[in-house]
Amino acid sequence: MKIILMLAALFTSLVSLQLWATPSKSEQLIIVLPADVKKDYEIYIDGRDPLTMTTYEGVGARRDVVEVVLVQQALHFGGIDTPIRFITADSHARIIKQVLAGRAVLAGNSIWLDLLTSSEELLYVSTPIIENGQFEAGLYTIESNKEALKAKSMDEIRSLIAVSSKAWIIDWQTLNAMKMRKLINTVKWSSMVKMVNIGRADFLLAPFQPTPDLSFEPEGVRLIPIPNLKIGLQGSRHFAISKRHPQGKSVAQALDKGIAIMKEKGLVEQAYEDSGFFNTKVKDWQKLL
Repeated sequence: MKIILMLAALFTSLVSLQLWATPSKSEQLIIVLPADVKKDYEIYIDGRDPLTMTTYEGVGARRDVVEVVLVQQALHFGGIDTPIRFITADSHARIIKQVLAGRAVLAGNSIWLDLLTSSEELLYVSTPIIENGQFEAGLYTIESNKEALKAKSMDEIRSLIAVSSKAWIIDWQTLNAMKMRKLINTVKWSSMVKMVNIGRADFLLAPFQPTPDLSFEPEGVRLIPIPNLKIGLQGSRHFAISKRHPQGKSVAQALDKGIAIMKEKGLVEQAYEDSGFFNTKVKDWQKLL
């Protein structure tokens, strides 16, 4: 009987230690990401500690992937070290719904300010991670689309077919301002890539990449930019934090503090340069808008 009691006490101690070592879901910060970003982030991070990174190169590095690192670092610099759990959603609208409902404390990628102002009663909006005028995008197509790749002017671009999402308000407004002959609306990023790949659309807008030829391979499709042309998207980008989440206010305060520290240290600029988003290779390219 004494041995049984000793074993029971040992088991209880081990269970207590395990509970102490493994935070419960209620003790985790839930951050929502697009499914493709989470997948590429896991390849990109490759066992590295995101909190200690000061350079941001890596397989799959791009703006939205390195922003997953930036948001974790900003929370850390802001004084929050609660364990993080990532969940996914398959569209921008569903990501916002998760945050508005408080099921996630924040979205792990930056969002255009114009998309957030209508929900300010339910959202805290962080200080800008991307300032107004900093966002430039390429017109990405497939290598076999020679008609798109030979375009050299706005008139030639207008004759092509673009694909985007009405939910991406800034992108959609920009393409409409270009007076495109045809503009296809679809919800999912994966659908945009597929349409370009099968020839239903000629190009989509995407940030420039850190690869030697500026290419990248979303959904296994190799995309390259139409050379010597770029688009300037107006507006600033911010992180959206839930006011319904019990930790929303403290997370919002920590993010603002952390972003300020990281900008002062040059880490935000470094991350966007390493990811190819701030790209010196396209400095002299013609800006269509």
